[in-house]
Amino acid sequence: MNDQENQAALLAAIKDLVIQLSGPRVTPADELWTAEDIANYLKLAADTTERRVVTRPDFPAPLQPCLTGTRAAKRWFAGEVITWARQNRSKLPLPRPGRKAA
Repeated sequence: MNDQENQAALLAAIKDLVIQLSGPRVTPADELWTAEDIANYLKLAADTTERRVVTRPDFPAPLQPCLTGTRAAKRWFAGEVITWARQNRSKLPLPRPGRKAA
C-alpha cells in the first residue's frame, strides 16, 4: 500500500469509529434514572419524589447497580417510569409552582 491508500484506509476507519461512537449506546427507555432524574421529569421536588412517588407500591421496582459506596443509589428504567407516570398522572402530587406536570 502506498501513502494515499493508507490515508484512505485510515480515514474510512475513523469515519466508522465516529459513527459507532456518536450513535446511542442505550435506548432512551433503557436509561437508568436516579430519583433526581425522576423528579425532574415529573417536575416535582426531589424530596417529594423520594417520599411520595418512588415509595408507592405500584411504582416500578428499582435497581441498585452499585451495592456499596457513594454510588449505591437506586435507579429505575426510564421507560418504566414514563409508562407508570402516564398511567398514574392523576394520582401524582402537584408539581412545584411554575412547573408543568409530565
